[in-house]
Amino acid sequence: MLRQYGPKTARRIASVASFAGYVVPGAKVAGDILNAGVDAAENFLPEGPTPSEMKRKISEKIQELDVSFIVILDDLDRLEPKQAVEVVRLVRSVADFPRVAYLMCYDREVLAQALKTGLKVEDGDLFLQKIVQLTFKIPLPEPFDLRNQFLTEAKKIYKEATNEDADRELLSDLKGAVEREGFSLTTPREVKLALNSVRFVFPQISDEVYFPDFCRLHLIKTTNYPLYRWLEEYLSVRAGLINDGAAVPVDEKTRLGEELKDILPSQGIGSSRSIWRLRRFIPGLQDVDTPRKCVFNSTSSAEISKMIELKRLGSPLHHRFYFALTGPKTVMPDEEFSELLDLARDNSQLLGERFSAAVDRRQNSGRTWFEHILDRLDDAVISKLDKKQLSGILVALSNMMDVALKEDGEYFVFSIGLDRKAEKLAKSCLRALASLDRRLQSEAVLSMAAEGRALNWLIGRFFRSQLFRHGRFGGDADTPEQWEISDELLDEVIGVIRGRLEEKNTIDLIPYMPEMSSFLFAWMNFSGDAPAIAWVRNFCGTDEGFLHVLEHLRGWSISDKIYYPLHEEEVSHFLDWDKTCDRLKEMRGGEFSEKVQELELAIQQGMN
Repeated sequence: MLRQYGPKTARRIASVASFAGYVVPGAKVAGDILNAGVDAAENFLPEGPTPSEMKRKISEKIQELDVSFIVILDDLDRLEPKQAVEVVRLVRSVADFPRVAYLMCYDREVLAQALKTGLKVEDGDLFLQKIVQLTFKIPLPEPFDLRNQFLTEAKKIYKEATNEDADRELLSDLKGAVEREGFSLTTPREVKLALNSVRFVFPQISDEVYFPDFCRLHLIKTTNYPLYRWLEEYLSVRAGLINDGAAVPVDEKTRLGEELKDILPSQGIGSSRSIWRLRRFIPGLQDVDTPRKCVFNSTSSAEISKMIELKRLGSPLHHRFYFALTGPKTVMPDEEFSELLDLARDNSQLLGERFSAAVDRRQNSGRTWFEHILDRLDDAVISKLDKKQLSGILVALSNMMDVALKEDGEYFVFSIGLDRKAEKLAKSCLRALASLDRRLQSEAVLSMAAEGRALNWLIGRFFRSQLFRHGRFGGDADTPEQWEISDELLDEVIGVIRGRLEEKNTIDLIPYMPEMSSFLFAWMNFSGDAPAIAWVRNFCGTDEGFLHVLEHLRGWSISDKIYYPLHEEEVSHFLDWDKTCDRLKEMRGGEFSEKVQELELAIQQGMN
C-alpha cells in the first residue's frame, strides 16, 4: 500500500531531498533516486485506488499498529522560499494521518517572509497559522548567560593560541569588553558566530593585536555590522593622518560624523547604542550636536603611545591587523623596527646605513620611510632605550642626515621637515642619556661635533639651534632646565666646530651641501661673519658660483601657490644688493639666461 501511495507524493519528497543535498551529504543523490523511482513506478505500476482511498487505508493500518510517530523538521527558516513552500505543502497534505505529530522548528518571522515570497501572498504568517495548530516560542536565554558563555570560551581560545592564561589586567579588560559589547547578544547562535570568528582568526595574529579589543570588535561585527564597517573606515582614515601626514576634508568629517550618529543615536552615557561607549577604546570621538565635531578630535601623544604599546584597536600601527590580518602598508613591521633598535646598541654605522636606505624609499604618499622611523621614535620609545641605544642613534644621525636633507625635496612643505624631526629626536636622546649617564652624554655630543659626517645638518641645524637655546644668539633663550646639554659642554662643542670650519675638507664640501644657506649662516654664528662672507664672495667669482649662491638663498612663501622668493635681507648678509641686481641684468641673454630670468622673477616676488 505504501509502495502505491509513494509515487503519488514522492515528487515533493524528491524535491525536498534534492535541496537537502546542499546541506546533508548524500541527500541530493537520494532526491535524484526518488525522481528516477517515481518515473519507473508511474510507468510499471498498474493503476489502482485513488490517493484518497490509499490514504484512508494507510490511516487504518496506522491505527491498528497502536504506535505514535513524531516527525521532526528542523531549521525550516534556512530554506529558500520555493523549498519552504514545498515542505509546508507536504506537511499539509499528510498532516491528518492519525497518531502522527509534526514538530516544525523555525524562526517565525523568517519562515513567514519565505512563504510570503514563495506563495506571493500578503501575509505569510497568516498562511502558516492555517497549517500549524499549536505553537511554542522558545524563551530567550538570559543576556548574562550569553555573555558568560562567550567569556568562558574566549579565555579558552586565548590559552590555546598563546599557551598561557590571561593575566589579571588583560582578563579585567576582557571582562569589561564582553560585558559592554556582549550586551547586544540575543541568541546562542550569535555567541557561536562571534566565537567562531575569534577562534579562526586570533591564532594567526595573536602577536599583533590586543585580545580584549579583538573580542570586542568581533562582538560588534556580529551584533552591529554597520558599526563594524564604520570603525574600519574611520580607523583607516585616522591612521592616515598620523602615518602619512594626510588631512581630512570638512565634508568627509561631516559624512563620517552623520553616519556614526545614525548608527549610535542614543545620547545616554550608559547606553549600548551611544557614541560615549566607543570613546573607551576608539580615539578622537565626541558625542556633540555637530556631526563633523564628533570625529577626528585631538588625542594626546601619551594616549597614542599607550595604544601602540599594547597594540590596541585604536593604534595607528596595528588597527589593520584587526580587519585585514595584515599591518598597514605605510607602517614598518614591529620586527623590522625592533631590529633597528638592536642595531642602535650593536652597530651604529650599520644603523646609519639603514637610515640612509630608508631615505631613498618613499611611500605612496610621498613620505620617506625614514620619516616614518623618526615618527616611531617618539618620547615613549626613547624612554625605554638603554644608554648604548641612545648613543648609537645620535651617532647614526650625525653621519647620515645630509643624505636626508638632500632627498627631502619639496614634499610636505606645510609639515615639519626631516631636519627638524631629526633634531627633535636627537634632543630627546640627549635628555634621556643625560638622566642615565651624564659622562657618556658628553662623549656622544663631542663625538658628533668632531667626527660627524653630516656637517650641513650638524652645524647648520642641530648645533646652531643649541646656540640659540643657550642665548648665544637671538633674544629668546631657554631656561637651563630646558637645555639638553650644559653651557660648559656647549663651549667645548663651539671650539671643536670652529676647528672643523677651518679645515679644507669642510670648505670643499660647502658647494655640494643640500642646504648651503643654513650652513653659511651657522658659520657666521660660530666663527664670526668674516670667514663666511669671504668664502661667498670668492665663490661668486664665477657666474655659475654666483647663481648657485643666490639659488640657495631663496626662501619660500605661499598665497595661491608656493613661491620661492629671493629677499634683499638674505643676500645683503654676503653681497651688495644693488651690485647683485646689476650683475643679473648684465647676464641676461647669456649662457645662464633661463636661471637669470628665474632669479629676477624671484626678486620681484620677494618685493611683493
